[in-house]
Amino acid sequence: MHAEAGAAEGLRGAAAQVLASVLDIGRGRLELAAVELEEERLRIARLFIAAACTLFLAFLAALLLVALIVLASPPPQRPAVLAVALAVVAAGAAACRWRWRRLAAGKPALLEATLGEFHRDREALAGARHS
Repeated sequence: MHAEAGAAEGLRGAAAQVLASVLDIGRGRLELAAVELEEERLRIARLFIAAACTLFLAFLAALLLVALIVLASPPPQRPAVLAVALAVVAAGAAACRWRWRRLAAGKPALLEATLGEFHRDREALAGARHS
């Protein structure tokens, strides 16, 4: 009877260790997911700030350029000067758009590292079952 109690206690201890290990692995994966979500939030905030700055500066530059052109050019040359100003402002806006699109496209998949860890855990467990 004493041996049976010892075996039951050993089994409970082993089960507790396995449960503790599973909880530690799960906690680690959740912490990784939290870090990835925070990184994604910061990336999106930077994208919005870059887009807002781009739009504001493009508008301000266009407005100032048009005002300068109107004030500085003689009446017969105004259409040609306005065409050049338009081309410059459009090129600047295109460069800003290109930069914004590069920022938006250059991101890793959401929770990529966390999903990779879960995949490795599953493979390790599958390999342990077959051993």
